[in-house]
Amino acid sequence: MKKLIKFISSFLLTLIILLVFEGACFRLVEKYAELRHRVAWGVPGNGGFNPLLKILPLDHFAVDPSLTPVPGQSAYETASEESDYAESVMSFSRPLRDRYEDYLENEFDPLANFEIRDFGPITGIVLPGLKRAANPEEVNQKMARRVGDELEYSKGILIRIISSMEAEDYETEFSNLESSFGFVLKKGIACLVLPVQDADDILNKIDYLQTHEELLSKNVFVWGDGRAAGYVLEASRKNPEKIKAILLSDPKGVPLPPEMVGLPWLTLHLSEETISEGESVSDLLQWVRIGRISEKIYPSRLGGLLRLEELSETSRMPSFFVASLFQCSDYIDHAGSQWPNPKPLINGQVAKETNLKQNQEGGIEEKKPFDVEVAKEKIREISKENEKAVKAEDATFDCEIVRGYRELRQNDEKLRQVSNRDLVLLLGLEFEKMGGGVMDQVLEKDPVFHGYYFSLKALGDSPLY
Repeated sequence: MKKLIKFISSFLLTLIILLVFEGACFRLVEKYAELRHRVAWGVPGNGGFNPLLKILPLDHFAVDPSLTPVPGQSAYETASEESDYAESVMSFSRPLRDRYEDYLENEFDPLANFEIRDFGPITGIVLPGLKRAANPEEVNQKMARRVGDELEYSKGILIRIISSMEAEDYETEFSNLESSFGFVLKKGIACLVLPVQDADDILNKIDYLQTHEELLSKNVFVWGDGRAAGYVLEASRKNPEKIKAILLSDPKGVPLPPEMVGLPWLTLHLSEETISEGESVSDLLQWVRIGRISEKIYPSRLGGLLRLEELSETSRMPSFFVASLFQCSDYIDHAGSQWPNPKPLINGQVAKETNLKQNQEGGIEEKKPFDVEVAKEKIREISKENEKAVKAEDATFDCEIVRGYRELRQNDEKLRQVSNRDLVLLLGLEFEKMGGGVMDQVLEKDPVFHGYYFSLKALGDSPLY
């Protein structure tokens, strides 16, 4: 008995030591923190929650706040909930943020090894010094004279937006940001301080860069505070496909978010003063929540983050912004071709719960919208091929989807000759072909139709089979 107690005690002590050691590594060792993060979520672009790790109470699987406002919850409570989520889900970045803070304090002359160059009207771009050989397509586009010529490029460009057009303010800002820029440049991202007058000015200058210097500015990340941050939000609203990520502190002049998904990743810092003033907080929360509407793991977790934090008075880039910027850049490296095109929200609703579902492997997959108009076009094509299946309309197999479809096609003489039974089969077949969880939505919308279809399909006695 004593030996058993001793064995159990030793085992528990060893387990506790291992857990403490693992936690210390996650907090202090950058490579291990990133490794655990990748194991938990998978490779960017093809990620999925690890079914074994998900059993454990890890920060990686923190539940994000609901996209539906909670009745009676104050703006501060809602923002605090978002901030707790952001801190948890980005916990893997703490070693990186520590390294960044050390760099700011200890690095001398951080831009000494980087070239600063003007490109037309855009002045003072700090280049990361990345170069590669030109490919045949780039030769055809006259970006190089021959295959193999050396081309200068970057993984993206960080644009620090300021609302002052005074030369003195520009110089002060650039000087304050040299250390932050030096750290970002080591990641292969070019840097720029850009004075602007409004949102259109931002878009015009980004358009110039992407037209004339595509290899340096294909991926644009924009950072701004106060009024400049409001300009950035307005630019993102007008032309979201121009920008990959926006990093904002206490925006002023906040526009309503567009009723679209596929917006730039948003990382937002708010001070308690901004929250207490209450101005535009609800709109900012909506921006954050729309940012997380995605069928992919990484953007659905990191595409919209809000953090309550009192920032220092210096212009140095907050460490949380640096971590978010690097995550977005890494995601593009792995899944650049899968970057979503902005598209309207389903029925204008901001509700991720209606657009996404967890699959059995723990990943996230998209639920495609139930679109009767698409089904209508499919039925028109099928009807031409199934003339023999046309029968007199009957009152059986009546359900909401069948009634709704007949109402849409009430002037279609041929449809009046199709029985409800065969119409259930025709529609059901097309819904299944659409994939992406459409039949799950059909079940939610009209369980009677769902039951009819699978019962008829099981019988297999329809002329459609």
